[in-house]
Amino acid sequence: MQKFRSERKRLPLHPLEKAVVAAVAIHLCFLPWALGSTRAWAQIISLCLATVGFAIALLPRDYNSAQSGGTPFRLSPWPRLLKFPLFWVGLALLVYIVIQGLNPSWAFEQNEKVWWLRRIESISWLPTSVEAPFERFNAWRELIIYASGWLLVCTLWIGITRKRPLQLLLIILVSNACVLALAGFAQNMLFHRIILGLIRAPDNTTPFATFIYHNHAGAYFSLLIACTVTMSVIMADQRIAKMRKSSPSSLFIAAAILLSGALLVILSRGAILLAGAFFVSFGLWLWLRGRLKPQAGLNSTVNLLVIGLFLGIAIFTARSLDFSNIGVKFTKLYRQQGKEESAQGRILAHKSAQQMLSDHWGRGVGSGAFSYLFPAYINKYPEAYQDGKLFWRHAHSDWLEIPIELGLVGCAILLLGAGVVVIFFIKQRAKWSSPVFVLLIGSGQTLAHAWFDFPFQSPAVLYTWLALIIIAMRWLELETSAETTRDPAVG
Repeated sequence: MQKFRSERKRLPLHPLEKAVVAAVAIHLCFLPWALGSTRAWAQIISLCLATVGFAIALLPRDYNSAQSGGTPFRLSPWPRLLKFPLFWVGLALLVYIVIQGLNPSWAFEQNEKVWWLRRIESISWLPTSVEAPFERFNAWRELIIYASGWLLVCTLWIGITRKRPLQLLLIILVSNACVLALAGFAQNMLFHRIILGLIRAPDNTTPFATFIYHNHAGAYFSLLIACTVTMSVIMADQRIAKMRKSSPSSLFIAAAILLSGALLVILSRGAILLAGAFFVSFGLWLWLRGRLKPQAGLNSTVNLLVIGLFLGIAIFTARSLDFSNIGVKFTKLYRQQGKEESAQGRILAHKSAQQMLSDHWGRGVGSGAFSYLFPAYINKYPEAYQDGKLFWRHAHSDWLEIPIELGLVGCAILLLGAGVVVIFFIKQRAKWSSPVFVLLIGSGQTLAHAWFDFPFQSPAVLYTWLALIIIAMRWLELETSAETTRDPAVG
């Protein structure tokens, strides 16, 4: 048996591929720690990191016989990049945003007390924007955000040639999220509103760890729970395929429990409910997979022991900390049937955003311009401000806010990109049993979250979501290639 295992040696990774993994890992790990990357300085650093990763991925690679497992060859990433539909879709979106930025219809002005918009001349048939300070937010800030995501997507698509680097990236993301969750627990118990014990959070915010807005933290940890569960399934499958007696899958289940505990502390009701839906969906997928693919599955005895152990720790922690706010929030939501202040405010925000969309669906208001024009609509409902307690900069629905900013043409570009991804996965329908299918379930919960909140306005959530989608696509592609060539070294 040992002789059989030794014949399936994996080929070493090319140094440039290792460099790509390092660059992408540093970028993705940086995002949540930089206050969710919602500040201008963090977005500029993110763009630099994304550019470095993309530049490394574009370098041609010379494989020697040890790295190729046969004849040496040279690999150029350019043909693969130019055949990648999302490269052209993303490039079209960036050009569109540049046109918006160069054709403003409003100019932001202010004095010591108030700000206002002044109408200026623009080309009426071109997409438009608001001319505003970069630090406050404008089309050029949005261009940086979209450009970083586009570079990250292209880097993962052309820079990774094996499944092992994808697996390593998932492990790094999970490890980073666990450290972030522990930092959040410490902040919650010791510093309350002081992020990392150093930065005081703005008023009317409920920070967790390094996220200023708690619902962004909830969306991020929900994504990473899906990532953690995926890694548990991958490790369990590898244990069976390689006939090992044990695997680290139970450690990832423990990590999922830790991140689930973070969701409870964050008190993001939407994230908690969607995480529950994710676990139900995952359970159904796992049951169906076990019925149709009996050789796949988790080591149930070990996992039950680990789950029991961590449930015991969770119960002890729950008895030691004050989790009463969770019950209070859900009880209020149930009893008041949508009349609770937060829910009522969001209903009015949605109503205002729908009116705004009906006025600007064709041309859009411009990338990064939503918060400047939205007050003209939400002001019709003074009760939404709750006597000055709230200020509405977002519609609390990315499904409304993004179309309002991009307009018809911009949305058509996004839908084209989404169609490319959907068609890819439809063609891979025979691979529904792949572990990375769990990533798609987790990514779906973020899309659902975006209907009643704005998770994609946080680059940390947006880029992680994009990365997991591309990792799933690349994994399935490599999995198919491995089965076609029967080459065990592909992984």
